[in-house]
Amino acid sequence: MRSTLELEPFADVLARHGLAGVPESPFPNDGWSGARLAFRDADRTRFVIKRDNLSWDWIARATLDGPVLREAWFAAHGPTLPAPLWAPYHGAGTDFETDDATPAGTAALLMPDLSRVLLPWEEPADLATTERAIGAMATLHAHRWPAAALAGGPWCPVRERLLLLSRPAAERYRAEGNPVGERFLAGWDAFDAAASPAARRLIADLARDVSPLVAALARLPDTLIHGDLKLANLGFAPDGRIAIVDWQMVSVAPIAVELGWFLVSNAPSLPIGPEAVLARYRQALDVAGGGPAIGAGEGTAEDWAMQVDLTIIVGLLLRGWRKGLDAAAQARYPSGERAIDDLAWWGARAVEAASRRL
Repeated sequence: MRSTLELEPFADVLARHGLAGVPESPFPNDGWSGARLAFRDADRTRFVIKRDNLSWDWIARATLDGPVLREAWFAAHGPTLPAPLWAPYHGAGTDFETDDATPAGTAALLMPDLSRVLLPWEEPADLATTERAIGAMATLHAHRWPAAALAGGPWCPVRERLLLLSRPAAERYRAEGNPVGERFLAGWDAFDAAASPAARRLIADLARDVSPLVAALARLPDTLIHGDLKLANLGFAPDGRIAIVDWQMVSVAPIAVELGWFLVSNAPSLPIGPEAVLARYRQALDVAGGGPAIGAGEGTAEDWAMQVDLTIIVGLLLRGWRKGLDAAAQARYPSGERAIDDLAWWGARAVEAASRRL
């Protein structure tokens, strides 16, 4: 019997869907990780194949993924999401059909083509779309997962997730010849030029030693989080399901880790500011019965205040580099906020939160 940390041959996955021997076409995409996409068409249905391995994927290496890649494991063995959420995988396997460009043992995932369903990357979203995305996030976090569903998975470690885009990590990427390193370092230079001295010190200290933030997060309850909940990883299907793709950094962690990333990664799209997003999320979580995801007191005011404080610190640590670039470009977000003012708000709030929680 195959272990749940093993994958079947990908040829078997293809055969089950009538795709054996069907030729592939490349699927150009703007993903950063290094994973590669292709199309196969069968019976007027288009499928997407995502292939990945540690040698291609800097995010997988930086988040201690492997030897079975986390997203492939989730596609094959992950828990079923609560309705109407949908992880749109037809299966995953180990691709032994190697060529010069595909190393042996590459993980391959079979998915439906959701090109017309997924939300566009970094384009302004309307309020209805934003609220639906917030509701989907709350539904995921509120679900009462059986202990067995969250046991033993190769979840993304919190420490590595928090430091993925930090200055020290960017310096390593540059040393490895990875071009993302230069982009992140330029962003951190812009952050240092625009942020307050106190905010710069806080982020620099955490980038050197994130243990205080990890310890503070450990005092909060865990739940299943997506780990990379950009709007572009969401899609609203015609049948009412909400597709969530790209589970590469799926984790069992406090909701503050998800909320921090959601707020900062979607700043170029959100029509409302972070405080309004958090207020709507809290309402949606209450409706979904997700109080325990906030804290042991079933979501008391103090529990929520701690979640918000750590959310702000997490967000600035994860994407202060992009906020620096936006400030330098004199950008204005769809919410109407100038990027330089947004950065000042995040810096001030993070420093205040750190004085209370770290």
